[in-house]
Amino acid sequence: MSREKATGFPQLIPEGGFTGSSTSPKFSLGQLAMDTAGNMYRYVKVVDLAVGDGDVVYPADTADWEVTKDVSGGSRVAAKVCGVACGTVAADSYGWIQVSGIHNAVKTDGGVVAGDGLVGHTVDGQADTVDTATAAEIPLVFGYALSDDTASTPYTSPAYIFCL
Repeated sequence: MSREKATGFPQLIPEGGFTGSSTSPKFSLGQLAMDTAGNMYRYVKVVDLAVGDGDVVYPADTADWEVTKDVSGGSRVAAKVCGVACGTVAADSYGWIQVSGIHNAVKTDGGVVAGDGLVGHTVDGQADTVDTATAAEIPLVFGYALSDDTASTPYTSPAYIFCL
């Protein structure tokens, strides 16, 4: 691990970066870290289903930093997205999710346009466009699309995310 203070925030860059995973914890659950570009990450345990880069995840526990992408049959305890996976992490394993900054490929539903506010979708791991006519959805926005999503599956869009 290296530690730098280039941004004024102590940086923790795990060996292998933020895309790795393990079957046993390597850091404290909930620990925050920043990369040299100013993006923030949180160390979590993934439950229910494996996640891949760009999957949106939700809190899955009320006391520890366990997360799930399973929106209907899993352990989800809140409707607001708490981060975006930055690598492949198997179920019941540990890894990092991005909680702030620019993620280059958040998984979407195929209908996202640049500038759209993003909320969790009814499909596991995907983001959807916020329905601004539904006041209840507005507080669930976790980011904004920086461009239209891709034209083929899996649909993705770079996004500015803020889940802290």
